[in-house]
Amino acid sequence: MATLRKHRNKWQSIVRVQGHPTLCKSFVSRTDAKRWATEAEIKIRREDAGVAKMHFPKFEDVARKYIEEVSILKRCHRDERYTILGLLKEAWSSYPINKIRRTTISKYKDVLGKRVSGATVNRRLDVISTMFTTFKKEWGYPVENPVLAIRRPKKAEPRDRRFNDNELNLLIRGNHTTPELRSIIKIALETGMRLSEILRIDPRNIDGNTLKIPIAKTKPRVIPLTKEALIEIKNADLPFRLTKCALGKKFRKLCKKYKIEDAHFHDLRHQSLTNFMKDRGLNVPETMMIAGHSDPRMLLKIYNNLEAQHVANKINSKKI
Repeated sequence: MATLRKHRNKWQSIVRVQGHPTLCKSFVSRTDAKRWATEAEIKIRREDAGVAKMHFPKFEDVARKYIEEVSILKRCHRDERYTILGLLKEAWSSYPINKIRRTTISKYKDVLGKRVSGATVNRRLDVISTMFTTFKKEWGYPVENPVLAIRRPKKAEPRDRRFNDNELNLLIRGNHTTPELRSIIKIALETGMRLSEILRIDPRNIDGNTLKIPIAKTKPRVIPLTKEALIEIKNADLPFRLTKCALGKKFRKLCKKYKIEDAHFHDLRHQSLTNFMKDRGLNVPETMMIAGHSDPRMLLKIYNNLEAQHVANKINSKKI
């Protein structure tokens, strides 16, 4: 439906058609504004008529095709596959892809946000957005991306949780810690590796005291290993059989048994990187190599708990 209104000596023509973005244009004369509105509406109706004849598959069907043809080619395809399989449990996954609107995904976002962090919500939305881009640009389905107009959750402040000596002692030496979980925790503390990287460790990628990580978050990389890390990896029963999700659940359950509160497995990575800089004296570029960060700002977000006394001791221990 078209609306004409006078605004600052010009005529504004506004066209609203359900399921389409609002169109707006200004003209000097009312006649031109009305003509443009009529033509715009006719064009939209014709496009809708053509689209109405097209068969749109269900989201669940193209999602499985996406896993098999697109996701499988990505470095971290297992994580994306896990996310997509989770989406298939949603009621809207049985909708044709042209019926999944912004309101559909917005409601999903709101419900999901009550159970998981804003960062997790944004990762799910990123996957949905990438899928719909593929549906339209590569597979030729005339569908709009339902994620683009959604307000995203705000990014949470970086966590600064660090484990104390007693907590680390329980996690590593406690009676409830299984040998596999103990090995994974020790490797995390000695290497600063991401959990997904740890679960893919292949002893054939060890070269002296370095480890090649062929499938990392961004690109393959090589990290140096401490003596303790090298021993732990060589003695571990590889490959690890736990999935990322299963490991996360086991770690949370373990922390609950030991009454360790507000702890995430990823906090071990933060603790490790902090120790490399604070206790082992590595500089920012050296720690970036271990962390796999290309931007030093990422590292500084993690290493945000420097103590003034520690810095004072360091600057006074060096002669000028």
